[in-house]
Amino acid sequence: MLSRVADAIFWLSRYMERTKIEVTFLHTNYVAIQDNAIDNNWKLIIEKYGDKRFLEKNSKDHYKASETLLHLLTDKNNPASILNNVMYARENARSVQDNITKELWQMLNNFHHTIRNEKNDSILRNEDPVEVLDMIQQQCYLYSGTLDYTMDRGPGYFFLNVGKRIERTLQSIQILKIKLKEIHFNLDDDSKTLSFRYVLYALSGNELYGKTYRGALTIRNIINFVLFSPVFTNSVQYSLGRIRSSLNPLKEESKPDAFSQVDFEIGRIISSFVYSKPDLQDGKQLAEYLDQLEKEILMFSARFSKLYFG
Repeated sequence: MLSRVADAIFWLSRYMERTKIEVTFLHTNYVAIQDNAIDNNWKLIIEKYGDKRFLEKNSKDHYKASETLLHLLTDKNNPASILNNVMYARENARSVQDNITKELWQMLNNFHHTIRNEKNDSILRNEDPVEVLDMIQQQCYLYSGTLDYTMDRGPGYFFLNVGKRIERTLQSIQILKIKLKEIHFNLDDDSKTLSFRYVLYALSGNELYGKTYRGALTIRNIINFVLFSPVFTNSVQYSLGRIRSSLNPLKEESKPDAFSQVDFEIGRIISSFVYSKPDLQDGKQLAEYLDQLEKEILMFSARFSKLYFG
């Protein structure tokens, strides 16, 4: 497979995974604020997924849901908006149409046109934003199903998986960091336990958490579950393992030196992560640990891109 093709497939997958997790987080957050389950925290989310100029222009502590969701979902001037994520994914897909299925291309093309519909802005401004959030989530599920059902299990599929798992790891870390800021890094504040539970809703892990911990709902248990669960598909440990298992089928497609370097690096990250668990007594130290882990994943992604895509 040509390096430019692998690169486009890799980033197609990253943009779509980013879209899926971000829109689920936004949906969960909107419902939680409407139900008074959490305080207005849109500023923290805009700091991560929004444009700095939007923050500087408004310079407020509290943001209306309508203006925030417009900025995060459909604002063309926000490079990290959902609309732009889908556009970037579609552009990457268009450049490699011969290497993905017709069904996947059509699905992405339809998604792009659906989210660009001007009616979405009107709904976000004047009606129930959940209608738009639900639509985007459904499109994301359709993408995942189309990919899984139609793509052959060749090199392209595994480049897709590497990109997906890198992005999923980063997004799980980011959501934890946002929620830690939201509770002011206080892991002992029992009054914030229910609001912190929305991490599980955002990452689609509430049911499995309940089965794993059998009702023992604590902030530390939630953090431990999101970081170290071996069976939760959005946990950091599970995703890191899937990055490595997705690299193995690419060995024959790789230069020996390139494969050895990335395999060693992801193995080092996994070993360090599993055997050097963070201190869950101090929220600020945990945040520093997550910052360092995020940095290592980003460095791995950059090295992988350099070695495989040039």
